[in-house]
Amino acid sequence: MLQYRFEAVGGFTYSPAVVVDRRVRRGHFDRIMTRSPHTPLNGCSNVAAWEAVSGQCGQVHVLTTAADPFIAWISFDIPPGNNQNVHVTISTGEAPAAGVPHDAPFAHRFPLTAAKARRVFGPIAAIVLYGEAP
Repeated sequence: MLQYRFEAVGGFTYSPAVVVDRRVRRGHFDRIMTRSPHTPLNGCSNVAAWEAVSGQCGQVHVLTTAADPFIAWISFDIPPGNNQNVHVTISTGEAPAAGVPHDAPFAHRFPLTAAKARRVFGPIAAIVLYGEAP
């Protein structure tokens, strides 16, 4: 379903990638990354994990269900040779909030997606969504 929507419909917006050290906030993100890659995070409907020949690996956690009017997911990418930092991107098909400037933070432009992501990220939500210092 996600692949079909992505290829046939398009219209997705991507947050800027945020690099997060796995050890911040008492290792909360490290616990996310070391759990089974086949188990969706709490609040996510599905997960896909991958590893490239180059050594880069990642996970995609779907934030929405079939009941939602849009599709959103979180991507975690770990570059080869750097297991400490994870590149986090949020993608959504949610329509931008009315009246919010185009250059506003992602969380302000897409409040429903941000609310779902905040629930998943827990203590690292402010780092990913608002650029807060660790």
